[in-house]
Amino acid sequence: MKSLRRAFRYIKPYKWYAIIGLLTVIIPVAMELIVPWLLRFVIDQGIRPQNMAVIARYAGFMLLAALVGSIATLGQGVCRAQISQGVAFDARNELFRHIQSLSWPDLDRLRTGQLMTRISSDVNILRMFLSASIALLLRALLMVFGSVILMATIDLPLTAVIVVALLMAGAVIAFVMTRAQPIFMQVQQRLSRINTLVQENLAGVRVVKAYVREPYEMEQFDAANREYMAANVRVGRLMAVIMPMLMVLTGLGSVAIIWQGGLDTISGRLSVGELVAFNSYLMIGMAPLMLLGNVLMMVSRAEASAERIEEVLNVEPRIQRAPDALTADSLQGRVDFRDVSFAYETASDQEETIVNAPRPQLPVGANGYHNGNGVPPANGVRNESVLRGITFSVEPGQRVAIVGATGSGKSSLIHMLPRFYDADDGTIRIDDVDVRQWAPDVLRRNIGLVLQESTIFQGTVRENIAYGRPDAAMDEVIQAAKAAQAHDFIMAMPEQYESRVEAMGTNLSGGQKQRIAIARALVTDPAILALDDCTSAVDMETEFLIQEALDELMAGRTTFIVAQRISSVLNADQIFVLDQGRIAAAGSHHELLETSPIYREIVASQIGVDDAELGQMGGDNQ
Repeated sequence: MKSLRRAFRYIKPYKWYAIIGLLTVIIPVAMELIVPWLLRFVIDQGIRPQNMAVIARYAGFMLLAALVGSIATLGQGVCRAQISQGVAFDARNELFRHIQSLSWPDLDRLRTGQLMTRISSDVNILRMFLSASIALLLRALLMVFGSVILMATIDLPLTAVIVVALLMAGAVIAFVMTRAQPIFMQVQQRLSRINTLVQENLAGVRVVKAYVREPYEMEQFDAANREYMAANVRVGRLMAVIMPMLMVLTGLGSVAIIWQGGLDTISGRLSVGELVAFNSYLMIGMAPLMLLGNVLMMVSRAEASAERIEEVLNVEPRIQRAPDALTADSLQGRVDFRDVSFAYETASDQEETIVNAPRPQLPVGANGYHNGNGVPPANGVRNESVLRGITFSVEPGQRVAIVGATGSGKSSLIHMLPRFYDADDGTIRIDDVDVRQWAPDVLRRNIGLVLQESTIFQGTVRENIAYGRPDAAMDEVIQAAKAAQAHDFIMAMPEQYESRVEAMGTNLSGGQKQRIAIARALVTDPAILALDDCTSAVDMETEFLIQEALDELMAGRTTFIVAQRISSVLNADQIFVLDQGRIAAAGSHHELLETSPIYREIVASQIGVDDAELGQMGGDNQ
């Protein structure tokens, strides 16, 4: 229950609403409990002696009690609405803010569907508990204890019998809830699985249809949906036990009251009004127990959801800002890799192992950092290294190209520049400073990165281009778009730069999205430009125009180019050839044609000549 107790922090900003809400719970309960007491006098002092004045007086008291209870219930609803929406607002914000603080290694281990479930379904369950369940639980307890106390004032021996029935009912509820709580966790995990499948399917729906994989996707969803249904059915079966048991116990209590109470009434020890009031309190005391079963079910669900929310909030960002991090308005762009090795980690494929394993205390190396230097991952298993012993230096303003086969580590190398990942071994220095000593925001503001998959956000074209620099002037946005060869197609759109773009850029072609992404990087005027195969989705003519424009923009700017097409790297000052995570060769285009078999093979595959001819071409250009 620790996670659930910690969740009460969300109520703190609304404590006055909570206090008033609790008071407005007590008042209606008191009004309900007073009605049987008044009814007792109506029967004994009004109906039996046929005294209408007494009946009218107590009827007025009952009406007043109903009015006061109604007003208090109205106030309770207002307070509950404020707490409910406030808690959901704060919890969602905290979760989203924390997700934004996580680094790429952390996000690699967290599935999108899991996060969506936590920020929507789990937050909603927690909201319902903190706003409604607590009030209902308090109401149920007050009704039970209040009824027992008032019954005891009427007939103590008979009350003892009823207390036994209430204790038995409580034991049944406690047993069911103990068995149900783990299943509630399974329910939320199964829901996460469904959300993950739906999210992935919608993101890749074109691929699904292109390969006619709808039956497979339906089979996967059907299996996940069946597991979700089965978990809910198990909960339903357990909860189905509560109501019949409570009904039996209530029936037994009523029989005991009628039997023993009837005898006491005949003997004159109890009045008719007292017997009616006593039986009414039994109904009032048992009814909340039936409600209590549903409330405790909500408590169990809330506990499961609170744990899942805490799991995400407890993830410490792997990439941390150093306490004495350096800041700067701009960087010069000198880059040094020294014996850098890196491997991705693989988290368990099971849905529930999001971050459940305890985080080990990471040893602090001689350089004072918790990252790198062979430190094992906090959660997950290291794969084989994708980068091994990478060493090179790039001077400010140099243009460097990185080529190699798929899976050779090209993109991984690029991603380490803005410190999306930290090296397992070795060091990366920018402007002679370890990247771990730079403030991450300084690195990322000065490194313009264009990824292989261009992410486009819902909004206008202008907003997408100026995403990294929202205060960019319109002239700067247009200049960046022209440099990326995006200006012409933007001007052909209905509202030009103010044209709306759908989420994920579904109303743009792949080439258009990539050109907008290039413009987004250029508008920030970065000291270091990193292009991760960013022209793969454009035709040769457009690539030539983009390359021509980039040639001017790259002047005086350190540039890393990851490319599959050799035409994109011909003018590079240095070309690094990666093979199985190592630098197999380095040099200019012509040098590598002569010295690197791997490079010659890459070029040969694109221009349709054999290695011998390429070797001759390389020699002719010396």
